[in-house]
Amino acid sequence: MKNKTAFLLVAIFSSVICNSFAQSYKIQFIKGNIQDKTLAVREASGQESEWLTNEAISFVLENKSLLGEDRELEGLAVAAILSIPNDFGFNKDDAKKTELVDNLITLFKLFNTSNTVQISVLSKYLSLRNVLPPEPLTKTLNEYLQNSAASTKDAGVLKSVINSLGYVGNNVSFTIIYNLLNDKRFTVFTPELEQSLVNLLPVSMNEALRIIKSKDTYQMRKLFDLVRKNKKISQNFLAEIAENVLNESILIVGNSSEVTDAMVLLQMDSISVLSENKWTRSSAVAVDFFSLAKIEYNSGAMSDSQMTNVVRALANIAPVGSVAPLTAYLGELNGRKQSGKKLSEDLVLAVIKTLGAIGDKSAFDTLLTVTYLDYQEEVLSAARDALAGLRW
Repeated sequence: MKNKTAFLLVAIFSSVICNSFAQSYKIQFIKGNIQDKTLAVREASGQESEWLTNEAISFVLENKSLLGEDRELEGLAVAAILSIPNDFGFNKDDAKKTELVDNLITLFKLFNTSNTVQISVLSKYLSLRNVLPPEPLTKTLNEYLQNSAASTKDAGVLKSVINSLGYVGNNVSFTIIYNLLNDKRFTVFTPELEQSLVNLLPVSMNEALRIIKSKDTYQMRKLFDLVRKNKKISQNFLAEIAENVLNESILIVGNSSEVTDAMVLLQMDSISVLSENKWTRSSAVAVDFFSLAKIEYNSGAMSDSQMTNVVRALANIAPVGSVAPLTAYLGELNGRKQSGKKLSEDLVLAVIKTLGAIGDKSAFDTLLTVTYLDYQEEVLSAARDALAGLRW
């Protein structure tokens, strides 16, 4: 009986002490100076902490215009922001969430000369992005970067803004950030800009295609490399980008009298991605490119090994559509061999093996012709194997 009584007294005493401390934090906040208020916010916990957080934010918002750039007020603002619990929102209605969003956005705008406050706002908002609507922050940060004086702002805040948009940005953010990537004033932020662009690609397909269709090889390459960097992007998305890049390259080269090394490399990287992913949806594009590749190869713009890789890729991308053009090409190569003209037997071998892998019987006559010509034994053996594997 005595033990129960003692336990009850301890519990009551503890409750009184806790309530006393909680009450003292509220009193300390109400009666104290800004430093006292900051300390109260930092030390409080539980329901009292929530009350103090709300009161602190209200106090900061009400007095910012009067106090201006005040270090103590900034300290209170940071303490209030960081004291918002990371599980906020799980038990709050939409009105409370909206109120918090409005307050955070207002704090970010009001404290435009305090990198500590602004970065604290972004950090807290991101930690709550699963429960808070992202649109208000996205709109605010888009406008922040579009400001003509953005390049003169605090580097830490700029970096944080760019990184934040990588998580909450939209297709508008993608365009803004891509433009900054091409702005020399923002070169120091290149890693952050590229990472955010990579994160935003899945929601910015139309914007990505617009860049590809700009007919600017440099921009096409930059975007293509960004897509390939992102290991989280689906292979379907990557293949779709590669297909569009390859198709656009065909149009560009078709309207130009010169084929640059950069363009050929871009074409090779694109068809490589399509081949790796067996992207048969781009069959027509691949066959069109094969016709262009022959021209590039004959002009010396494309090497033997590059042309060989184009041929090999057709088995994965256009197993049906490439049979006729490959058969015709093997006929051309046979004609060169018969005429004693110089040709790459590695290329001949690639064409034979590709036709053999496809196995269409329409290649029979041309493959048979190979066996009658003075090719190396490796080529002759490949032709015999291809003939044996044709489907009838």
